[in-house]
Amino acid sequence: MKQTILKNISRILICILLTGSMPIPHTSVSSVLIFGQSKKKKKKKPSSKKKKSSSKKKSSSKKKSSGKKKRSKKKRKKSSGKKKRSSKKKKTASTQKPKNAISIATMADELYTLTGELKSSHKELARATRYLYIDSGKKKIVAIESRPFFSTKDYETEASRNPGNLPLQRRLGLHYESQQNWNGAKDVYLREIVKSPQNPDTHYFLGALYASLGEYQKAQWSFEEALELDPNHKATIDAMALFGQTQEEKAFSKGILLKSSKKNPDGPAQQLTIIRDRLLKGNYTEALQLAQNAQKKFPTHHGFVYLAGKSYEKMDDIEKAKSNYQRAIQLNAKDKAPHEALAHLYFDQGKYIYSALSFSDVVFVDPRDEDARYMQGLSYFNAKEWGRAAAAWEDLLVYAPQHTLAKNLLPQTYYVLAVENNRLGNPALGRRAFQNALSINNNSYEWLPGAMATLGNYYREKRMYKESLSAFQEVLELRPNNANGYLGMGVTYWKMNEKQLAEASWKRTLEIDPDNNEAKSWLVLSSH
Repeated sequence: MKQTILKNISRILICILLTGSMPIPHTSVSSVLIFGQSKKKKKKKPSSKKKKSSSKKKSSSKKKSSGKKKRSKKKRKKSSGKKKRSSKKKKTASTQKPKNAISIATMADELYTLTGELKSSHKELARATRYLYIDSGKKKIVAIESRPFFSTKDYETEASRNPGNLPLQRRLGLHYESQQNWNGAKDVYLREIVKSPQNPDTHYFLGALYASLGEYQKAQWSFEEALELDPNHKATIDAMALFGQTQEEKAFSKGILLKSSKKNPDGPAQQLTIIRDRLLKGNYTEALQLAQNAQKKFPTHHGFVYLAGKSYEKMDDIEKAKSNYQRAIQLNAKDKAPHEALAHLYFDQGKYIYSALSFSDVVFVDPRDEDARYMQGLSYFNAKEWGRAAAAWEDLLVYAPQHTLAKNLLPQTYYVLAVENNRLGNPALGRRAFQNALSINNNSYEWLPGAMATLGNYYREKRMYKESLSAFQEVLELRPNNANGYLGMGVTYWKMNEKQLAEASWKRTLEIDPDNNEAKSWLVLSSH
């Protein structure tokens, strides 16, 4: 359609161009004007004779009054004035010169510009209306951040409107737990147990709350009630399979699983107990086979997938362990153990960004996990993501204000941010970061050498060797017998192809710390 419209417009403009460019001869114009004037004169003469004859007849037959004669005189004057004007117009028309002919070049230029503007306007119109042709039936992707935020009042009103809806009551209880309103969560779960005492889910909710608070005796009562109602209760068995970081927790979960396995010897609890025993004894191959067989028998229990991942990790098959942890997370993302195992796996591999993301999932599931918050910050710190590391440790100090490692590493992070902001031309941000470092720990002698060593390693990775050497020299000025300062300086010299200086630095490291294996390995490498 656009091409046909453009063709039609171009044809019309070409026709106008051709007709306007034909020059009309001057003689033809003047002859036409003279011929038209002669015709008009011939037509006007008989009309004047008729007027004179009629006036004579009227004057001879009847004598008119003086008022009528005056009117006739005025009319004659007007008619004579009109004749004079018409004669003047004819003279001017005859004397007018014809206009100059339009040139073809200018018209062609105008045609070219018009077609170009028309094409550009069509493009702009198509660009402006492209959204009108999008299919309205397609679902729009909604980002998680754009979803509405529900307050405590929203959860409470929704739960009060639907008192018989257990998932809504559970959602309210979990919201109370996230707000650390433990009494509110207990009230919700106890109320649901009174409403439906034969439902094992209600007992599991209360037991999980007590277990998270460390009240294992009360948690055991609730879990036992749930397993008495349903010996194969999936949520309770999976929780016990993944529960057990300390010796007390392991003994607690093992006791509950043993009670369930006695009631149902062929159930999942018995299988979980056997697999965990095999892992503790170091029989990883048998534990893996049992876990795989249990997965086929109980496909909905993600605890077996997690234990299979543990078996693979003990057998140093990292890729299969990772895939099993990820599959366990897909089956149930609310359990903390698969997230934590995956995070430590990434950290051991040196993939610090991914370990930080996995530890953030652990923190999301359990906001009170101080170790996960510290490891999240440490992962970002090792990945040289200074701002994110500072944010993670700031959150940790809210839950644990006297955390020793965080109070030592967080000022180092802020000092690195201060130096980097000053180097990049942001002195205001640099001053603010340095003030934050002092506000956390004003004794700079404790954390400043570590901060300078961190800067030295950071600059070396960015191939800023001069800055790296100056940072390590600052470390040695603050603490002359710092073995790590000489070690880092030696690595920087090695990267600069200064072999003798590097060996001298590592030998000095061994003089201060004879058991420094890293310096020994560097010296062995330099000797070859």
